[in-house]
Amino acid sequence: MGKQTKKSGSNFGGEWTREKLTIINDYLGFYVTALSKQNVKLIYIDAFAGSGKTYLPNGDQVDGSAIISLQYDFDEYYFLEIDKERKDELEKIIKTRFPTKVDKVHIINDNCNNRLGDILNKLTIYQRGVMFLDPYALELDWSILLAASKKKILDIWYLFPLNALTRNLPKDKSYTEATSKKIDTILGTHDWEKALYKLDPQISLFDTEDYIRVNFEELVKYITNRLSSTFAYVSPRSRILKNSKNSPLFILYFMMTNNSYKAIGLGGKVVTQIFDKVDRIAKDVQNEDNTQTIHAL
Repeated sequence: MGKQTKKSGSNFGGEWTREKLTIINDYLGFYVTALSKQNVKLIYIDAFAGSGKTYLPNGDQVDGSAIISLQYDFDEYYFLEIDKERKDELEKIIKTRFPTKVDKVHIINDNCNNRLGDILNKLTIYQRGVMFLDPYALELDWSILLAASKKKILDIWYLFPLNALTRNLPKDKSYTEATSKKIDTILGTHDWEKALYKLDPQISLFDTEDYIRVNFEELVKYITNRLSSTFAYVSPRSRILKNSKNSPLFILYFMMTNNSYKAIGLGGKVVTQIFDKVDRIAKDVQNEDNTQTIHAL
């Protein structure tokens, strides 16, 4: 890992970023190994590819998900990035570090909602793939998830923007029409309004019906149920990624479009093992921090 020297064209994250990248890295290693003997072409899709590098709060520079994927033998890579500066930076890194893979890489400078559908339409039953969806905020249309779910050949990691959603869901239901339509697009339905807002049990002074947002657990459950209604399999183990203040930022979901019991069983088992590993790492880091704090007293 290197230290931060230049910020332009880069993504920034926290320790939660390290968790996310560890999980993606481990799964890609498993996936490529598991399918190496099968007569299929392997595809990797990164819908928010970024610049290929991420800076952590301590200044460390780490490889982003797109660069991590190039360490594994996929037959084709699709990297989508809407920001041209980030796209150009990613392209430079790939040409420098992975010159033998340049012909396998497709870098697309566009909104993923405009182009992912085209990529998904090209996939065939003779391919298998992993897709990583890591939106910056509320950018990903539900229609993309729906299209992906129908392919039956993709495993999907979706970093759902929980914090961005809750910021747009005021506790008193005072959102704008534009916000309402945006949430419809993200969740694929307007039913969220009835599910996420309930009548306030306290009597209003003005004899009006006031609504309040459901609690955190119910909100997460609703999101999970929406995904489960669309995909063949959604792992019961997801991971809530938090910032340094312990506030939830994202939920990392693992989903499969393949309805094979054997595939689901294997995928679910591996994901559980990966999450267990990350839990152990997080616990070790916490213990180390506590020890350092005690020594400092």
